[in-house]
Amino acid sequence: MIAPSDATVVIVTWNGAQLLPACLDSVLPQGAQVVVVDNASADDTLQLLNDRYPGVRVVRSMSNSGFAGGVAQALAVVDTPITVLLNNDATARDGWLRALLEEVDSPEVAAVSSKLLLPDGLLNSAGGYVTHDGYGHDIGFRETDHGQYDAPTEVMYACGAAAAFRTAALRSIGGVDPRFFLYYEDVDLSWRLRLAGYSVRYSPAAVAVHQHSASTGAGSLLHTYYTERNRLATLVRCATAGLACRAVLRYPLTTLSVALFESRAKARVRVRAYVAFLRWLPHLLADRRAVQVRVPRAQVQQQFLTPRCPTGQISQ
Repeated sequence: MIAPSDATVVIVTWNGAQLLPACLDSVLPQGAQVVVVDNASADDTLQLLNDRYPGVRVVRSMSNSGFAGGVAQALAVVDTPITVLLNNDATARDGWLRALLEEVDSPEVAAVSSKLLLPDGLLNSAGGYVTHDGYGHDIGFRETDHGQYDAPTEVMYACGAAAAFRTAALRSIGGVDPRFFLYYEDVDLSWRLRLAGYSVRYSPAAVAVHQHSASTGAGSLLHTYYTERNRLATLVRCATAGLACRAVLRYPLTTLSVALFESRAKARVRVRAYVAFLRWLPHLLADRRAVQVRVPRAQVQQQFLTPRCPTGQISQ
């Protein structure tokens, strides 16, 4: 049985001094080591950590490397078998860590997603899934929680806001890609774990409360830029050639539709994201060739991609 002392909880923060006390106070009693990556905050984060949390290991980044970059820096110093990610705007319920560790105890399991609730009690995530057009979604997003997701199960990806990973498995597939900065790094990571033959699970007993997108704002133009760019990047690296090509070629038409019927500002951001993706594309194609594929890409998609989002909402 994996003990809490065998886990390191990684919390990435940027100007989040107002969020950290609730997060840390919920985690520290659960027995894991804790690493906070500070992404060059300009607020009182470092002073707070020094004064109130001297037992927490702090990794200082010289610039804002985003969530993905922060996790990548933390992985370089983690020396426990299990790495647990927790957003700085999340608080863990009692028993959260032990429930994650119980689910990740089998060697074939590389990742376990928590049950995430929003502050109003609605569901944030019961693990994640990907639709046939390549969009990542939180299962149950903004549904009333009446026990419909209270059975442990396989999921396509573990939501990075609160999830446990086998450290060795992460390192064996190349870890978290810091170039993702924000969003879809959890989809990309879990997809690569599945291609490498690992299982990704959901634990309903591991409960945390999450202020969804407290730092960046769901639906913001920043959110649009990184979700669109990183979705295409994930598909090029992980999906079948057919799915990746369809998504890349369809993107300009979708952007035109956004400009005509939704928002020209959002369409301009989508264009910027597409240009950034195209510049990244040669490196992504090289990454694709380097991905460990023990389970065929088509098999992963057939098993775990679904036709559409039931709620019609894209939560990534």
